[in-house]
Amino acid sequence: MKKYSWLILFFVYGCAVRSVYIPTTQNVFLPDDKKQLTTNAYAGSNHIELQAACNPINHFELGLNLNHGKGIRIYEGFIGIYGFSKANSKWRYELQGGYGYNNNFLEQNNAWFSIFQQEKSSYETYSTYNKYFFQTSFGYFSKIEIYKLSYSFALSLRGSYNHFDKYIYRENSTSSINNINKEYYNKNLYLLEPCITNKVGMKNIAGVIQGQFMIPYSKQIDVSYTKFSPVFILSIGLQYTFVNTKKNKQV
Repeated sequence: MKKYSWLILFFVYGCAVRSVYIPTTQNVFLPDDKKQLTTNAYAGSNHIELQAACNPINHFELGLNLNHGKGIRIYEGFIGIYGFSKANSKWRYELQGGYGYNNNFLEQNNAWFSIFQQEKSSYETYSTYNKYFFQTSFGYFSKIEIYKLSYSFALSLRGSYNHFDKYIYRENSTSSINNINKEYYNKNLYLLEPCITNKVGMKNIAGVIQGQFMIPYSKQIDVSYTKFSPVFILSIGLQYTFVNTKKNKQV
């Protein structure tokens, strides 16, 4: 039981410790030949993330991501195109392009942080940045008829260009020698975020488990402080889908 307790603490620790760049869960829509609207909700230790996506016309989709929490304000929108296997819609794919505005501020004192390490320290993150991204996804959809369950498995890759108006990370420790102060203004950072998304549900409700990696790169910024949070991010959420049962006329 003790080892599972530490495993739980590890994931809580990963969600709560903030970096200057905040990864958002990927909106993996992948619709079929029906018009539909999906809404997703994810809750972390310090934020709530809401997503919506729809396909108003054949092969065209759009969506919105909102992330709010303690010092977190993220607004993202995207448009995209999609397709699927005509025989049974089991295989689906999509390509999205979008924009996001991000504002991140946190002052963390040593009271919470010292639980996990002996050297007491405090840190501060402060960043505002504009995010331009593309995301491509490929997924498989099927059903387990005997249990009336549907499931999907998808691989996606998001690439982004992030322009930081302000990028500040400060860390204070008991020893002044180890203090860190990183400040950048009007600098650029690039990221690749490979991702795996699994959905299992019944009727219109599904549980979502998503895991993604962060691979940052910049010649202008010390990227080690964008990975202050774990390089691997695990998200668990719920999805509700509104479906128009009348099939779209295919073009």
